[in-house]
Amino acid sequence: MSVAAEGLIRPHWPGPDHRVHLMISGGADSMALLALVADFSKVVPRQVVVHHCHHGVAHEADDWLQFVQTETERRGFDFKAHHLHLELGPEFEARARKARYDAVIREVSSGEVVMTAHHRDDQVETLLMRLSQGSGLIGLAGIPVVRAFGPGLLIRPLLSLSRKQLKQVLTARNLKHITDPSNQDPSYLRNYIRLQFLPALSRVTPSVRDQLLQLSKLATDRVFKAGETLGQRLPVLGVEAIELASTETLIAWQVRFFAQAHGRYAPSALQITEFVRQCVDASDDRLPEVPIGSDVLIRKWGGKLHWVDQVRIGDEADSEIARFEKIAPNQSIELSFPNGVLSLKTGAASEDVSVFWGVEGRSFRLGRKRPMQSLKQLAQTLCVPPWLRKRTPLIAISDQIIGWGAIDCREEGLIPHSLQWEWRFVPRNTTDSTVS
Repeated sequence: MSVAAEGLIRPHWPGPDHRVHLMISGGADSMALLALVADFSKVVPRQVVVHHCHHGVAHEADDWLQFVQTETERRGFDFKAHHLHLELGPEFEARARKARYDAVIREVSSGEVVMTAHHRDDQVETLLMRLSQGSGLIGLAGIPVVRAFGPGLLIRPLLSLSRKQLKQVLTARNLKHITDPSNQDPSYLRNYIRLQFLPALSRVTPSVRDQLLQLSKLATDRVFKAGETLGQRLPVLGVEAIELASTETLIAWQVRFFAQAHGRYAPSALQITEFVRQCVDASDDRLPEVPIGSDVLIRKWGGKLHWVDQVRIGDEADSEIARFEKIAPNQSIELSFPNGVLSLKTGAASEDVSVFWGVEGRSFRLGRKRPMQSLKQLAQTLCVPPWLRKRTPLIAISDQIIGWGAIDCREEGLIPHSLQWEWRFVPRNTTDSTVS
């Protein structure tokens, strides 16, 4: 086993009952990660799953998938290919990154780790990208070594190594890798920084990389202290809403942490300042929001900050579609909606189950002895945000609501608990419909 594998991989190796997930593109950096993990797994065996994302935009994508699969199976690891449906265009890099993470996070269980091949040069490039986008102090903190990733952890064990050092790992082992021609396209911001801006800056200030990394360390210390102050109000990936902090400064930090937890760049300082002002000054019926890229908003409602994925939730046109389904006892079905899928098993209930989606003008009760209420009143009671009310299925038996999306509002002992359901949003035009 190499010294590099021992020092880099061991600190992040999970327990014997947990899997290690690797996100492998086939490029030099990710193949170095695969090699180092393979070295260490010979000494401390674990089940290793290699994930490769087929973006569907490069002519060589099929060949790249086959290459990674062959290299994976040669090492005795499990392999999963994720076929993504992406289109070139604005913010392609951000959309592709989100799609990859969305695909992999569904495969992760509690206690498991996901490793990526981000390295020291990636860190420098990321810092410059965030500086150019005005993301503030949390942007200067750069790429964290460890962060929450659904029920598991996302690990970057190679952040202390340079791109040159990772290529040396491959050379020493005589290993091949993929060369993606799009990495030479300066129209992408990261490529421009790597290929043109950073070399020019280094000629003027040779130590700029080290200085940026030192600045990142100082920022990380400040961010850590802010995290301690926020305590349990810090968001993690997979959490869609968090309690609004008590001061303007802490709300601003929450916005930055929320974006970071979901793998996004934070809004600019000016955007955050205006959003915080609206959060403090706006009346309860207003919905202050700040954009995170072109497809996500952070929105204040009901004393919380909400992560609103507009692609996943759906657009306004969805609200015009109304649907009603009646499901008999002892049925197991899946109902597809414009923005998700409801899996439902009715069990042996004596009454039919009704499913409503986007339906207005009806009233229900929360319990057999409760008064009838409008959907708006019920939504307020159950804390269903306004933008989800027409885009989330409502489940009822007779005139009693028993579920709204993932919310279970059955009366204990009165409604059969054999009734089971799962509501899951299905992103459109971003992630895979096929995982093999």
